[in-house]
Amino acid sequence: MLVDGLPFSLKVPSDERHEIQTAMVDMVKQTLNSRKSSLEAAVSTEELKIASLQESQSKLASTVNEAEAALQTQKDAVHVAKSLLADATAAANASWKVLTDRRAEQKTSAAKLARAQEEKNALESAFEAHFKPLTEGASNEHFKGLEPHLKNIDIETSLLIALPSSCAKPKEQRGSFDTVVLTELEKALTAKIVALGEAVAVETPASAEHEAAAFAAQEEYDAKKDTQKRAATEFEAAQKEQSDRESTLNIAKKAVEEWQPQMNAAMGMMDSTKAALEAFELGPLAGFDKYSSMTSTPAEAAAAEAAPAGA
Repeated sequence: MLVDGLPFSLKVPSDERHEIQTAMVDMVKQTLNSRKSSLEAAVSTEELKIASLQESQSKLASTVNEAEAALQTQKDAVHVAKSLLADATAAANASWKVLTDRRAEQKTSAAKLARAQEEKNALESAFEAHFKPLTEGASNEHFKGLEPHLKNIDIETSLLIALPSSCAKPKEQRGSFDTVVLTELEKALTAKIVALGEAVAVETPASAEHEAAAFAAQEEYDAKKDTQKRAATEFEAAQKEQSDRESTLNIAKKAVEEWQPQMNAAMGMMDSTKAALEAFELGPLAGFDKYSSMTSTPAEAAAAEAAPAGA
């Protein structure tokens, strides 16, 4: 309605317009002024956007610098964590070798003690069960009970060869040589039992020492292994932090790369908005102002007529 009625209102001088025509011109003027304000606001918006981008440029560069410094710091931390893990792994491996050696020593010592104790018990039992009855008379059964132990005693070979014959004779048929053979056998068996007892006495504390050493080596290895596990966890965490900081740096660099296209777009939008405002002011708005204020008497003539009257 405004567009259709506007020509009929503007062609009438302002001082001759009807109230409706004046009202229509005023409404169009409000509409044009509103359009102008809208364009001016758009220009201001683009100017603020440009100012904000200009301000953000230094911040973006600072963010990149900070991210690069943080990443380098974390790389150094990763290097340190890696070195600590390598040292902890080497220490754990060395401790494991010591533990393996101590376990082997413990096993050997325990086996040696067990053999000595077992042999001593067996020889003592055989001595009580077979030798004493053998001295009282002939008995192949008792000799056979002693025979497995004869290879481990210290006795002359000649006497050892004579033993089966001497043991087979009844007590009353044994001569002086047979008595010597049995006496030497008793000495050898007794000496062997004493020697085994001494071995047990020596190996018992030795075995305990080896067991204690193995236990201490186990504790040390467990501690070194725990240190290695902590170092591995810290190394993994340091690597994760480095990856996160690399991502942060990439994001910061991307923001810097995107800044110039954003600035170019904002400058282009501001130029086009200013051009639209200028074209509007010089075109429709200027034309409307010219015709909306036109009167039936030119301004120069009105001024000339007013001068004499005023005089």
